[in-house]
This record gives sequence, C-alpha cells and structure tokens, in this order.
Amino acid sequence: MVKIKICGLLKPQDAIYLNEAKPDYAGLVFDQGRHFLTDEKAAAIREVLDDGIPAVGIFVNEPQDHIVSLVNHGVIQIIQLHGQESEAYITSLREKTGCPVIRVVSVRSTEDIIQAERTSAEFLLLDNGRGGTGKSFNWKYIPALKKPWFLAGGIGLDNLKEALALHPYGVDISSGAETNGYKDREKIRKLVDSIRQYNRENTL
Repeated sequence: MVKIKICGLLKPQDAIYLNEAKPDYAGLVFDQGRHFLTDEKAAAIREVLDDGIPAVGIFVNEPQDHIVSLVNHGVIQIIQLHGQESEAYITSLREKTGCPVIRVVSVRSTEDIIQAERTSAEFLLLDNGRGGTGKSFNWKYIPALKKPWFLAGGIGLDNLKEALALHPYGVDISSGAETNGYKDREKIRKLVDSIRQYNRENTL
C-alpha cells in the first residue's frame, strides 16, 4: 500500500484540502524557502488539519530544542531531516521526542542511497537535492532497499504511474500538487485518488 505525503502546506486552507482528500501525511517546512512556515503559522495549519493525518516537520540542521518544542506542542508528529545531521543527533532527537525520523538523501548516484541506508532513521526520502527542487533525479539509481523509502522530486499527475511502479513505501509531492505556486484542491484530490486506486488494483 503506497502512502502519499503532500508537502509544503502554507495556510489553513491547504489543510482543508487535505482533510477532504485524506493523504497519509502532511509536510510542514521549517527551512527557509518558498514554503517556510513560522511556528505560529504551522500551529494554525495543524489546528485545522485532521487528527488522523500526521504532520511531518521538515528541518535543515535545526537546533534540537526547536524541534522538541514543536513536538511537545503537538504541531508535528514525524521529523524529516535534510541537512548534515549526525547519527548522534538523530539518536538524541528520537530519545527526546519519541518521533519517527525521515532521513533525506540528495541522490547523485546509487552509492549515495546505499550509504544512506545505514542510518538509524526509520525512513529514507530520496530526492534531487536539498530544499525541494521540483525536479526528478535519475530513478535508475535506486537499488533494492530494505528500509522503507519515500520518493520525492518532480512527482505529479504526469509521472505518478511511473513513480508507483518503483514500489516506494510512499511518494512525497509538493509542487506537483500546486498551480501557480499554491496548493490546488483538484490536483490533491486526483493524486490521492490515483494512489488509492493503484493500491486497490495491486492488492486484489
């Protein structure tokens, strides 16, 4: 059953779109960039977001106290790390929060992925560079993996079928769920419906 994560929510209205479509995860970005959220804005989104949709906090070399605070206030339930965070950092963060950790891999080769799988993080997320480029990397680089992994980078309705054929644990979609830089209600619905349909057809 392939999961779907809609990343880069910017406002409570985006949470309403997700409540309607019911993806498996929502992504809240705390790194500087187009989708950056202050703690206050993220809390406002989480307040609207359905309790059944875990929020993933996206961070880059963030002080642990900030992440712990967001977890303790119920803003995020999963932690996604994009920087140069060490294994000691990951272990410490998990001990302080009890939250699952997603380790992001900027894929340039198969070896990048093989080395990253040694992490103690519960999940990998394979992407084309840090910060959400909106472009795909060469999916031929992906080896057989034991650790559950998300596929990210340039996924949308036009190439979703090809992405699902790689059998990831989940797909992570941000710009592919947008029109003119804003979350698109209809695209979100179609993306989630397409993945649910794929899951039904492949579990019969």
